[in-house]
Amino acid sequence: MKILFDTNIIIDVILKREPFYTDSRNALNKSDGYILEGFILASTLTDIYYICKKQLGHSATIEIIKNLVDSINILNVNRDTIVLALHADFSDFEDAVQSASAELNQIDLIISRNTRDFSNSKITTQTPTAFLEKHNQ
Repeated sequence: MKILFDTNIIIDVILKREPFYTDSRNALNKSDGYILEGFILASTLTDIYYICKKQLGHSATIEIIKNLVDSINILNVNRDTIVLALHADFSDFEDAVQSASAELNQIDLIISRNTRDFSNSKITTQTPTAFLEKHNQ
């Protein structure tokens, strides 16, 4: 199973944001690379840097990104992704890009805290909690 993790899930784990941290971390840890493959978008890395640098500083954030790059698959955002996202019926462009990338890369599931943001996605979206309930925490 191929899983795309929404930016908010990764940031919840990095910044240990409660009450989301535990389920987000546990869902992310389920992606072992064999049965469950975890993915993020390349653009997620710049979002992570921008948001986390404010609290953690440049050096700590870069180290976290280095570790993340070593532990998760990264999907490119290209012209096809952007064109598909532009024609999607999403109120948030970033979510449209994530959904379009998931569709183009045959992702099976998107994990996000904001499942309503993906209501027009062709890819099933679950919260970390719902995902863990289905995949035996």
